[in-house]
Parts: sequence; structure tokens; C-alpha cells
Amino acid sequence: MQNMANGNQIVLDHTGFVGHGNTLAAWVTVGIMSVGVIVGIVGFTVGSTPVLIVGLGLIVVGLIAGWVLRSMGHGAGSEQRKHEARHHKA
Repeated sequence: MQNMANGNQIVLDHTGFVGHGNTLAAWVTVGIMSVGVIVGIVGFTVGSTPVLIVGLGLIVVGLIAGWVLRSMGHGAGSEQRKHEARHHKA
């Protein structure tokens, strides 16, 4: 517990299931987009427009993949995630 200046106390409870976006959809989206950013930076640095365009394309593919996976129930707020939250053992 942490004491506050006015005498009230804040109880920090970390036993609840939070998730923090730790879903298949989030990981796939971030993974593909990260590769896209790296490819795009390399293309920009070496002055290669086709490589830069491939990097930008990968970023778009990552967004689409994340949207599709979320639509399939692999994202935050899906019934699968709600089930995990209800049955999470701290």
C-alpha cells in the first residue's frame, strides 16, 4: 500500500487479467510491420526506391494481417480473450 498526503490509501491490485494486447493478431501485426520498417529504412538509406516501396508494402500487409486475425477472433476483445480473462489464475 502507498500512503497519500491526505491520509487515503491506494491499494495496488495486480491480480486481475490485463493482457496488454498480448494476442496473436497484435504480435503478427507488429512483427510484419517491424520488418517493413527495417526494409523501408534500408531502402531509404541506400537510395533504392523499389526496396523502400517493398518496406511500405510490408507495413500495409501487417495492418491487413492484423485486421484479418482480429476478425477471426485472435485479437483483444474477442470471445477467446474474454474466456481467458474469466479463467485466468493469478
